[in-house]
Amino acid sequence: MKNLLLITTTLFAAKISAQNVQLFTLKQLPAKPVNELLTRGMISGEQGTIGYFTYKKGAVVPTHHHSNEQYSLITKGSVKVKILDKEFIVKAGDGIIIPPNVPHSFTALEDDTIDIDFFSPARKDWIEGKDNYYQKK
Repeated sequence: MKNLLLITTTLFAAKISAQNVQLFTLKQLPAKPVNELLTRGMISGEQGTIGYFTYKKGAVVPTHHHSNEQYSLITKGSVKVKILDKEFIVKAGDGIIIPPNVPHSFTALEDDTIDIDFFSPARKDWIEGKDNYYQKK
């Protein structure tokens, strides 16, 4: 029994050490402008994605939905979040959790608003560069 426990523990430890450990600084994530008023940095692991957004006043993330659960934390400034027929004002220090597949949009109410988002599972559309909903139609 001790041998089985030792083997199991060793295999578990090997699996953990084999995973990619990533150390990052939010402000130093590779960033790209997604439109003229909004910039996004991002990093993904196996199970989730973090997005680091910098908004200028009036920047809009148009109505969209995705299969990911979304946790958004505003660390500076404020945004208006529209979810279905409800609007929420989310200010610095506040957060909002958006369930999967629920249509939503964000509008920045202040310059230099910072929004840190966590998504689970990882945002494959971002990773693959297929997130075209930011563009004006």
